[in-house]
Amino acid sequence: MKKKIIIITILGALLSIMIYFYTRNDEIIIVSLGDGLSLGMTPYNIEGYSFNDYLQEDYKKTHKLKKYIYEFAGANKTIKELIYEIKENKTISIKNENIEIQRAINEADILTIAIGLDELANKKITNQIKTEYQSDLEELLSMIKMLNHNKVIVIGIYKTKHQDELVINKVNAIIRDISLSNGFKFIDISEISNHDEYFLTATSHYINYEGHKNIYQKIKTVLNE
Repeated sequence: MKKKIIIITILGALLSIMIYFYTRNDEIIIVSLGDGLSLGMTPYNIEGYSFNDYLQEDYKKTHKLKKYIYEFAGANKTIKELIYEIKENKTISIKNENIEIQRAINEADILTIAIGLDELANKKITNQIKTEYQSDLEELLSMIKMLNHNKVIVIGIYKTKHQDELVINKVNAIIRDISLSNGFKFIDISEISNHDEYFLTATSHYINYEGHKNIYQKIKTVLNE
Protein backbone atom coordinates (compact mmCIF):
# COMPACT_ATOMS: atom_id res chain seq x y z
CA MET A 1 0.00 0.00 0.00
CA LYS A 2 2.82 2.35 0.95
CA LYS A 3 4.58 1.55 -2.30
CA LYS A 4 1.43 2.38 -4.27
CA ILE A 5 1.06 5.73 -2.49
CA ILE A 6 4.72 6.58 -3.21
CA ILE A 7 4.29 5.68 -6.88
CA ILE A 8 1.11 7.77 -7.13
CA THR A 9 2.85 10.69 -5.41
CA ILE A 10 5.82 10.47 -7.77
CA LEU A 11 3.57 10.25 -10.82
CA GLY A 12 1.56 13.19 -9.54
CA ALA A 13 4.73 15.24 -9.06
CA LEU A 14 5.98 14.34 -12.54
CA LEU A 15 2.63 15.29 -14.04
CA SER A 16 2.70 18.63 -12.23
CA ILE A 17 6.20 19.33 -13.53
CA MET A 18 5.15 18.42 -17.08
CA ILE A 19 2.10 20.68 -16.86
CA TYR A 20 4.25 23.51 -15.50
CA PHE A 21 6.80 23.31 -18.28
CA TYR A 22 4.12 22.91 -20.96
CA THR A 23 2.21 25.92 -19.65
CA ARG A 24 5.37 27.98 -19.18
CA ASN A 25 6.56 27.34 -22.72
CA ASP A 26 3.10 28.14 -24.02
CA GLU A 27 3.03 31.61 -22.48
CA ILE A 28 3.69 34.53 -24.81
CA ILE A 29 4.84 38.11 -24.63
CA ILE A 30 2.88 40.70 -26.60
CA VAL A 31 4.56 44.02 -27.38
CA SER A 32 2.89 47.01 -28.99
CA LEU A 33 4.76 49.80 -30.79
CA GLY A 34 3.27 52.84 -32.44
CA ASP A 35 1.18 55.95 -32.11
CA GLY A 36 -2.26 56.76 -30.71
CA LEU A 37 -3.92 54.01 -32.73
CA SER A 38 -1.91 51.42 -30.78
CA LEU A 39 -3.17 52.89 -27.52
CA GLY A 40 -6.81 53.26 -28.49
CA MET A 41 -6.55 57.03 -28.09
CA THR A 42 -9.72 59.10 -28.17
CA PRO A 43 -10.35 62.74 -29.14
CA TYR A 44 -10.75 63.42 -25.42
CA ASN A 45 -7.02 62.88 -24.89
CA ILE A 46 -7.51 59.63 -22.96
CA GLU A 47 -6.74 56.04 -23.87
CA GLY A 48 -9.61 53.72 -24.76
CA TYR A 49 -9.74 49.99 -25.45
CA SER A 50 -7.41 49.21 -28.33
CA PHE A 51 -6.97 46.22 -30.64
CA ASN A 52 -3.91 45.35 -28.55
CA ASP A 53 -6.07 45.20 -25.42
CA TYR A 54 -8.47 42.81 -27.15
CA LEU A 55 -5.50 40.68 -28.19
CA GLN A 56 -3.92 40.49 -24.74
CA GLU A 57 -7.30 39.81 -23.14
CA ASP A 58 -7.75 36.87 -25.48
CA TYR A 59 -4.47 35.26 -24.42
CA LYS A 60 -5.04 36.13 -20.77
CA LYS A 61 -8.34 34.23 -20.74
CA THR A 62 -6.61 31.08 -21.95
CA HIS A 63 -3.74 31.55 -19.45
CA LYS A 64 -1.24 31.95 -22.26
CA LEU A 65 -0.16 35.53 -21.59
CA LYS A 66 3.19 36.02 -19.88
CA LYS A 67 3.57 39.76 -20.41
CA TYR A 68 1.92 42.61 -22.29
CA ILE A 69 4.03 45.70 -22.99
CA TYR A 70 2.32 48.70 -24.57
CA GLU A 71 4.20 51.49 -22.83
CA PHE A 72 6.55 52.15 -25.77
CA ALA A 73 3.59 53.37 -27.84
CA GLY A 74 2.63 57.03 -27.56
CA ALA A 75 -0.03 59.41 -28.79
CA ASN A 76 1.16 61.43 -31.81
CA LYS A 77 4.44 59.51 -31.92
CA THR A 78 6.08 59.79 -35.31
CA ILE A 79 7.99 57.11 -37.13
CA LYS A 80 11.21 59.14 -36.76
CA GLU A 81 10.71 59.28 -32.98
CA LEU A 82 10.24 55.52 -32.81
CA ILE A 83 13.40 54.94 -34.87
CA TYR A 84 15.33 57.24 -32.51
CA GLU A 85 14.03 55.41 -29.43
CA ILE A 86 15.16 52.06 -30.82
CA LYS A 87 18.58 53.40 -31.78
CA GLU A 88 19.04 54.93 -28.33
CA ASN A 89 17.53 51.81 -26.71
CA LYS A 90 15.00 53.76 -24.66
CA THR A 91 14.39 52.36 -21.19
CA ILE A 92 11.11 52.52 -19.27
CA SER A 93 10.08 51.25 -15.85
CA ILE A 94 7.15 48.83 -15.65
CA LYS A 95 6.20 47.56 -12.19
CA ASN A 96 9.66 48.45 -10.87
CA GLU A 97 11.36 46.58 -13.71
CA ASN A 98 13.54 48.50 -16.17
CA ILE A 99 12.86 47.33 -19.72
CA GLU A 100 14.80 48.47 -22.79
CA ILE A 101 12.90 48.79 -26.06
CA GLN A 102 15.38 46.57 -27.91
CA ARG A 103 14.93 43.85 -25.32
CA ALA A 104 11.14 44.17 -25.50
CA ILE A 105 11.21 43.84 -29.29
CA ASN A 106 13.61 40.90 -29.12
CA GLU A 107 11.54 38.98 -26.55
CA ALA A 108 8.15 39.59 -28.17
CA ASP A 109 6.34 36.50 -29.41
CA ILE A 110 3.77 38.81 -31.02
CA LEU A 111 4.81 42.33 -31.97
CA THR A 112 2.25 44.79 -33.36
CA ILE A 113 3.32 48.00 -35.08
CA ALA A 114 0.91 50.82 -35.94
CA ILE A 115 2.82 53.95 -36.84
CA GLY A 116 1.86 56.64 -39.30
CA LEU A 117 -1.80 57.36 -38.73
CA ASP A 118 -1.26 60.24 -36.32
CA GLU A 119 1.39 62.01 -38.35
CA LEU A 120 -0.37 61.50 -41.69
CA ALA A 121 -3.95 62.13 -40.56
CA ASN A 122 -5.87 65.15 -41.73
CA LYS A 123 -3.17 66.42 -44.03
CA LYS A 124 -2.50 66.33 -47.74
CA ILE A 125 0.09 63.62 -48.31
CA THR A 126 2.48 64.98 -50.89
CA ASN A 127 5.00 62.91 -52.84
CA GLN A 128 7.74 64.24 -50.58
CA ILE A 129 5.90 63.17 -47.43
CA LYS A 130 5.18 59.77 -48.94
CA THR A 131 8.81 59.25 -50.03
CA GLU A 132 10.14 60.28 -46.63
CA TYR A 133 7.69 58.00 -44.83
CA GLN A 134 8.71 55.10 -47.09
CA SER A 135 12.39 55.66 -46.33
CA ASP A 136 11.73 55.84 -42.58
CA LEU A 137 9.56 52.72 -42.63
CA GLU A 138 12.24 50.78 -44.46
CA GLU A 139 14.75 51.78 -41.79
CA LEU A 140 12.36 50.99 -38.94
CA LEU A 141 11.35 47.53 -40.13
CA SER A 142 14.92 46.66 -41.04
CA MET A 143 15.96 47.45 -37.46
CA ILE A 144 13.10 45.39 -36.05
CA LYS A 145 13.95 42.45 -38.31
CA MET A 146 17.42 42.33 -36.78
CA LEU A 147 15.84 42.07 -33.33
CA ASN A 148 12.85 39.82 -33.90
CA HIS A 149 11.97 36.94 -36.23
CA ASN A 150 8.71 35.96 -34.55
CA LYS A 151 5.19 37.12 -35.40
CA VAL A 152 5.53 40.77 -36.37
CA ILE A 153 2.30 42.40 -37.52
CA VAL A 154 2.31 45.79 -39.22
CA ILE A 155 -0.96 47.74 -39.30
CA GLY A 156 -1.77 49.95 -42.27
CA ILE A 157 -3.63 53.26 -42.18
CA TYR A 158 -7.10 54.42 -43.19
CA LYS A 159 -8.38 57.56 -44.89
CA THR A 160 -9.35 60.42 -42.60
CA LYS A 161 -11.55 63.37 -43.49
CA HIS A 162 -10.67 65.24 -46.70
CA GLN A 163 -7.88 62.83 -47.66
CA ASP A 164 -7.54 61.29 -51.10
CA GLU A 165 -8.41 57.59 -51.02
CA LEU A 166 -6.08 56.84 -53.92
CA VAL A 167 -3.11 58.34 -52.06
CA ILE A 168 -3.97 56.38 -48.91
CA ASN A 169 -4.11 53.19 -50.98
CA LYS A 170 -0.64 53.97 -52.33
CA VAL A 171 0.69 54.50 -48.80
CA ASN A 172 -0.82 51.19 -47.72
CA ALA A 173 0.80 49.50 -50.72
CA ILE A 174 4.15 50.87 -49.52
CA ILE A 175 3.54 49.60 -45.97
CA ARG A 176 2.46 46.21 -47.29
CA ASP A 177 5.43 45.77 -49.64
CA ILE A 178 8.03 46.76 -47.03
CA SER A 179 6.37 44.56 -44.40
CA LEU A 180 6.25 41.51 -46.64
CA SER A 181 9.82 42.03 -47.87
CA ASN A 182 10.94 41.77 -44.24
CA GLY A 183 8.90 38.63 -43.65
CA PHE A 184 6.27 40.43 -41.55
CA LYS A 185 2.48 40.25 -41.69
CA PHE A 186 0.48 43.21 -42.99
CA ILE A 187 -3.04 44.16 -41.88
CA ASP A 188 -5.09 46.27 -44.30
CA ILE A 189 -7.52 48.43 -42.31
CA SER A 190 -8.40 50.91 -45.08
CA GLU A 191 -12.07 49.85 -45.10
CA ILE A 192 -12.50 51.35 -41.61
CA SER A 193 -12.97 54.78 -43.21
CA ASN A 194 -16.20 53.50 -44.76
CA HIS A 195 -17.80 52.94 -41.35
CA ASP A 196 -19.00 56.14 -39.67
CA GLU A 197 -20.09 54.06 -36.67
CA TYR A 198 -16.44 53.31 -35.90
CA PHE A 199 -15.56 56.96 -35.27
CA LEU A 200 -16.02 58.74 -31.97
CA THR A 201 -16.70 62.14 -33.52
CA ALA A 202 -17.12 63.49 -37.03
CA THR A 203 -13.87 65.47 -36.80
CA SER A 204 -11.57 62.98 -35.05
CA HIS A 205 -9.47 60.40 -36.86
CA TYR A 206 -9.57 58.11 -33.82
CA ILE A 207 -11.89 55.10 -33.85
CA ASN A 208 -13.99 53.61 -31.07
CA TYR A 209 -13.85 50.17 -29.47
CA GLU A 210 -15.88 48.64 -32.31
CA GLY A 211 -13.31 49.82 -34.82
CA HIS A 212 -10.53 48.38 -32.66
CA LYS A 213 -12.41 45.09 -32.37
CA ASN A 214 -12.46 44.98 -36.18
CA ILE A 215 -8.66 45.34 -36.29
CA TYR A 216 -8.25 42.72 -33.55
CA GLN A 217 -10.32 40.24 -35.55
CA LYS A 218 -8.13 40.83 -38.59
CA ILE A 219 -5.03 40.19 -36.45
CA LYS A 220 -6.50 36.97 -35.10
CA THR A 221 -7.17 35.78 -38.65
CA VAL A 222 -3.53 36.43 -39.58
CA LEU A 223 -2.24 34.69 -36.44
CA ASN A 224 -4.31 31.62 -37.23
CA GLU A 225 -3.01 31.30 -40.80
